[in-house]
Amino acid sequence: MKRKFVRVGLGVLVVAVGTLILPNARALYEGIFFHVRPAISPNSIRPINRDGRYASLYDLVHLRNAERLDYLPRHLDLPNVSVVQIPIPNSKLQNVFVRFSAVEPYTIFCAHYDKLYDDERYQGASDNTAAVSVLLASITELARRGDAGNRAFLFTGEEEHGLRGAKTFVEYAHTNNIAIREIVNFDGLGRGKLAIRPSADVVGLVFTLPLYGDITYDGREFRRSPPYPPANARLTQSLLRAQPNIVVLERFTALGDSNAFQQNGIPTVAINSDDMYFLEMTWHSYADRVELLDERNLDLAFELIVGYNERTP
Repeated sequence: MKRKFVRVGLGVLVVAVGTLILPNARALYEGIFFHVRPAISPNSIRPINRDGRYASLYDLVHLRNAERLDYLPRHLDLPNVSVVQIPIPNSKLQNVFVRFSAVEPYTIFCAHYDKLYDDERYQGASDNTAAVSVLLASITELARRGDAGNRAFLFTGEEEHGLRGAKTFVEYAHTNNIAIREIVNFDGLGRGKLAIRPSADVVGLVFTLPLYGDITYDGREFRRSPPYPPANARLTQSLLRAQPNIVVLERFTALGDSNAFQQNGIPTVAINSDDMYFLEMTWHSYADRVELLDERNLDLAFELIVGYNERTP
């Protein structure tokens, strides 16, 4: 009888462990490789060259939000580049929409230029100054080549306050009959490789509990999270053809301008650094500084933009 109880007990334990682990195998994999591993064994970095492609970073990190808005058009005064500023209701900030031609539909590369703390001491280097600098460098390179194709660029304001800039742009595009093929949103660059993350209402690492549903751990607490769609498959595959050094995450969710685009039916993906530990340690803190960024990560995003062919099947 005792042996029978032991066998039953072991059977229950195996079922219980399997019930918890199997649905969360992907979450455990992503948590270990993209959060735990970088925490234990951080990679060396190549500092951002002050005189190189992303020199604008060193200007932008010291500017407040309104000064950043003034900075962008001055550095977009390039041949064959059209710049339109789009007011955001109830804000001093505006979106900045950049086009090379009238050929639609556009593939739009997007980054928000506002930072959470409107303070010159707060750099917001990864969130989101690095991506802004990458977009500026990409526009400059495409203008030099004279071959931008259907690419357009969008710098949004008020991302840190309800994604208001992104929502305003969606309305602007609809009102002005701007055809959008897709939007690639960069937010949180700076270390490791690039990662495509699904956009969801709750950000973090998602686990599934049987008979309960999904819960998300954001590095501080667990929160109940509603279902979310995977990253757009067609756009993801197109991006991978242009830049193979992209990791596609399924259980590490993101929250940003891509949410607003996705909710309005626009094919979109969110691209971040794949070093989740770095993002957690610096996100919305004064530790988010330019000296912690790796230029090689920014290069991956730059190469993706200038090498992307949206017409690849």
